[in-house]
Amino acid sequence: MNKYLFLLLLTAFSLNVKGQVNSGQTVDSVKNYLDRSLRIIEKNALNSSKVNWQELRNAVYKKTAGAKTYEDILTVYPYIFEQIDDHHGSLNFKNKTYGWSGKDQAKVNNSIKQATKKYKNVRSELIGDDIGYILIPGNSDFRNQHLDSISSSIKQAIANIHTKKIKGWIIDLRVNTGGNMYPMIAGLTDFLGTGKVGGFTTSDGQPDGSWIIKDGAFYVDSIQVSPVKYEGYPIKKDLPIAVLISGYTASSGEMTAITTIGRKNAVLIGEPSAGYTTTNLGFELNAYSGLNLAVDYATDRKGRVYPKNITPDHLVKDGDHFEKLTEDKKVQEAILWLKKLKR
Repeated sequence: MNKYLFLLLLTAFSLNVKGQVNSGQTVDSVKNYLDRSLRIIEKNALNSSKVNWQELRNAVYKKTAGAKTYEDILTVYPYIFEQIDDHHGSLNFKNKTYGWSGKDQAKVNNSIKQATKKYKNVRSELIGDDIGYILIPGNSDFRNQHLDSISSSIKQAIANIHTKKIKGWIIDLRVNTGGNMYPMIAGLTDFLGTGKVGGFTTSDGQPDGSWIIKDGAFYVDSIQVSPVKYEGYPIKKDLPIAVLISGYTASSGEMTAITTIGRKNAVLIGEPSAGYTTTNLGFELNAYSGLNLAVDYATDRKGRVYPKNITPDHLVKDGDHFEKLTEDKKVQEAILWLKKLKR
């Protein structure tokens, strides 16, 4: 299974533990499950080298002393994720996730929250007669079953309105809460240029996979993500793009935004992103349970690392109006920026 193209979506489990134990003794099967979790986390977690693992193990064993069922140890996992400073990871157990929310949560207004619930599909439209607008929401394609259809929906939405009159585009990622980054980036390849547009790096700065645009297709290193081609009116090289982000732009939405950073005639507008700029990998604990761990940081095309979140070039707070884009403050800022480039 390729590390980058197949994210493991794990469901959870519950087992009945039989046998009698002393009140202060942890059941062996539960202890073994906890030990296996800690071994996987120590070996693979992004910040593993910053942790005193003997101290963490001692603290975890103390907190779970006397546990008789798997349910008895679930509350220790948020503590573990806090100690490894991973607010993107979690334990998946019995259709529930147990993780840590992090130190600082991005502030999001009600307009963004409501729009995130409402807009589940790609949406494109013209603003005036020379600016294109596309909204790209998150997705749930964690098993890569809809790579081509998602990337195709983005390319088709662009093709539906792109003409020679278009002088710039607004790419709206404000309601993109994440999912699978690959079809999102694959859908936008014609805006991103050619060559390296980003990548993964380990905590000690070692490259761990490059995001590459070649002949209009998206690759991770040498592996092509989607063969879907853009079939609309040709998009001019370095056509100005304004990318909108918010505190709900998270995970794969942030990765998608990162691919535009450093591109000529591109700008980020809005509010700081959610801060889930790590790539995650799934680790199976058994047939019904697993861990999701942050294992790499994201980098842009120039190699800059994003350990926390993305800060917009133009900060515009609130004023979101998805129903009437011309009254949306972030869209208005994007239009002004695009018009300056047209002069």
